[in-house]
Amino acid sequence: MKRLKEILARQAAIQAELTEIGERSEPLDTDGERADALLKEWDELDAERKPLAERAARIEAVRSAALDVPADEDGDKDTGSRSRNLEDGDGTKGTGSRSRRKDPFADLGERSARLMEMRGSEIASRAKDAVEFVERSNRLTHDQAEIVTRLLEGRDPRIGRRSAAGLAEHVLRTGSEAYRAAFEDFLSTGNAQRAAMSLTDANGGYLVPFTLDPTIILTNAGSANPFRQIANVKMTTTDNWNGVTSAGVTAEWTAEAAQAADASPTVGALQITPARADAWIQGSFEVLSDSNFETQLPELLRDAKDRLEEAAFATGDGSNKPYGVVTGATTVASATAATYAVADVYAVQNALPARWRGPNARTAWVANLAVINATRQFDTNGGSAFWANLGMGQPERLLGAPIYESTTMAATPATAAAKTLLLGDFSQYVIVDRIGMSVMYEPLVKGANQRPTGEAGWFAMWRVGAKVATANAFRVLTIGTP
Repeated sequence: MKRLKEILARQAAIQAELTEIGERSEPLDTDGERADALLKEWDELDAERKPLAERAARIEAVRSAALDVPADEDGDKDTGSRSRNLEDGDGTKGTGSRSRRKDPFADLGERSARLMEMRGSEIASRAKDAVEFVERSNRLTHDQAEIVTRLLEGRDPRIGRRSAAGLAEHVLRTGSEAYRAAFEDFLSTGNAQRAAMSLTDANGGYLVPFTLDPTIILTNAGSANPFRQIANVKMTTTDNWNGVTSAGVTAEWTAEAAQAADASPTVGALQITPARADAWIQGSFEVLSDSNFETQLPELLRDAKDRLEEAAFATGDGSNKPYGVVTGATTVASATAATYAVADVYAVQNALPARWRGPNARTAWVANLAVINATRQFDTNGGSAFWANLGMGQPERLLGAPIYESTTMAATPATAAAKTLLLGDFSQYVIVDRIGMSVMYEPLVKGANQRPTGEAGWFAMWRVGAKVATANAFRVLTIGTP
């Protein structure tokens, strides 16, 4: 299978280069000779590819057939709505037999023009087939596959219909074996860069395969970033996300035959523009040659992305970065200057309006671990200080609401002007992800004098924005200044 991936990646690069040669307005003198060499190489690779592809198809057919045992024979349950409701690539309803489904990536090639010719329903159908395909290939867990499928079907509140359609295209562009093989080759050598030019936003890089893209699948409860667990996360395929805010409707008591007051709500616009974030990683030729660094790169990027975003979601000022929830919250002053006391915890809760801590609210506390531990020490008599203990659950609870750790929030609870303890309805903190992370390869890093250093590097880029929709939905304790 490894050799088949290498062949597919090289053929993708040949296709892209031949297309580039054919589309030149001013052909080069060497184009004819180069095209002949590429065609010869293609024929040699294709002769080697066919038996390998046939063997891989037979193996997959056997594996798929083994999964089609009826439930009443082995007791296994159906895999769910994804396997029952998927459609074949031609738009017709699937028969339920995995082995009879068409390849969702069939006839797409490595260029995006074919997608533009397809109907939206066919793209969506193929994308769901593709999710099941990569799950069977063990590149997605079942839970991750369910997350992507819910997004594609518009059943996840994070995504709208338009963005779901954009995600379906993204899945088909970046989910095939050929694309994944080309991406791996690109990370290690940059050889697939020509093929990538036809698939990205004219940046000369490669979109991260959707199976590795933390924008899409790193949004589960296992994330170390507490804000993604509790905030209102949205996805978009456009430059901006637009929402609507309202203070609600005010009801009244009226006398008999009295005219009702106008209770029409005031509606405001909420626009969030995802900001660009990036990461540059480089290493010496020796390190890159003697290790599997390129296979570790996606996980390194996930970790870097998570840590960078956690800081912005906590205290970001909105300047080329998301607005932090602490930044947008309404402050509550501590009772005593340079002091953090048990009364301050109650004061924060008392200051939060009932609307934002009711049964329909997503109310939670957030604080640094040092503040959480300081708060725990207030309870010296097994519950006398708090009617609900700060216990050992996951997440722990404080005064009935869950509490989460933020490493970026202030770690010294008695420091003057420190914003130490946050409480609010996190459905009112909106995080917007622009779908698609890109990676660009730099094969020759140069020093200050523009001479090679013997290093190569990768430049990763993604976009994310965030903002508090309603400042009144959050309260943050601010320690007073003496």
